[in-house]
Amino acid sequence: MLVLTACGFHLRGAYKLPEQMQRTYVQAENQNSELIPYLKRALRSSGVQLAESPQQATAILHLSHESHNKRVISVDSQGRAREYELSYGVSFELSSDTDFAVKPQRLQLQKDFLFDPENVLGKDREEQMLIRDMQSDIVLQIMRKLAVKN
Repeated sequence: MLVLTACGFHLRGAYKLPEQMQRTYVQAENQNSELIPYLKRALRSSGVQLAESPQQATAILHLSHESHNKRVISVDSQGRAREYELSYGVSFELSSDTDFAVKPQRLQLQKDFLFDPENVLGKDREEQMLIRDMQSDIVLQIMRKLAVKN
């Protein structure tokens, strides 16, 4: 343990976000997006108060162009899909009532997964789990990019 602390290692905790984000409103084109709860939870754990309206906020985090795609990568000898590529992406930007801002940025992730036609239900669950993992990874990337601005 002493060696780990001596080298500067520490567990990842909450991100230190700029004080201009102390009251942030999360605005999204798709208010039913599954990404929003993950993002709000991450913001709260970093000490950000979530504003109920843009007028109450010191900063507005805007999510747009959320996309989720599935593409066949390979097929078997009978022409059935055997491997898919899942992609998930979102654009975000941050504006505030001060000079602090994060310009629009696009984040995109891809993951491959093998499909087994004999286990359709299990593979459907695996696909949903991979999508949730990509959403969680996107939230971590957004948080890192916001923390860098601090």
